[in-house]
Amino acid sequence: MNKQEYLESIRSRISAMPADDVNRFMDYYSEMIDDRVEDGLSEEEAVADMGSPDAAVEQILEDMPLTKLVKEKIKPKHELKAWEVVLIVLGSPVWIPLLITAAVLLLTLWIVAFALLISFYAVVLSFVVAGIGGLICTIPLFVAHSPYTAVLMLGAALIGVGIAILFVVSVKPVTVGIFKVCKASVNGIKRMFVKEK
Repeated sequence: MNKQEYLESIRSRISAMPADDVNRFMDYYSEMIDDRVEDGLSEEEAVADMGSPDAAVEQILEDMPLTKLVKEKIKPKHELKAWEVVLIVLGSPVWIPLLITAAVLLLTLWIVAFALLISFYAVVLSFVVAGIGGLICTIPLFVAHSPYTAVLMLGAALIGVGIAILFVVSVKPVTVGIFKVCKASVNGIKRMFVKEK
């Protein structure tokens, strides 16, 4: 794929964005390819080094604020006629609640995802505290000459520490996964606003 094909592939995917933003992104990616060519790569190698057009579009979507995309999409392309205004007003009892419901559902999903993450951290912390507390409590039991109870407490504490270690290892992947899901949902919404007409 040459430079022109690469840029046109990106442009066709973001054509619904504001024209000045499309031109800004096209200039940016054109300059990136030119820099790679100046560094000694052929045009095809420079394009291959840039990654796929899909990856470029994903990066563009991450950089573009959602509010700007929404404003551009809902801006009328022509002067609204009287009958169009009447239809919008008459349809508002249907489309406004649907729009509010969709926004509330999305917000609820994000809140639930972060609540699950906080709950997961609370469970991990409770096992860590229980394991450490159990290990500390075995000392007075040994001192009080209650070896059976001390061994039982030591076993429970080691089980708590073991479970805590398993959970601590999975904290980062769970956190990254939840943030990726939230980021993907925002990019999915952005994608709906940059689709071609």
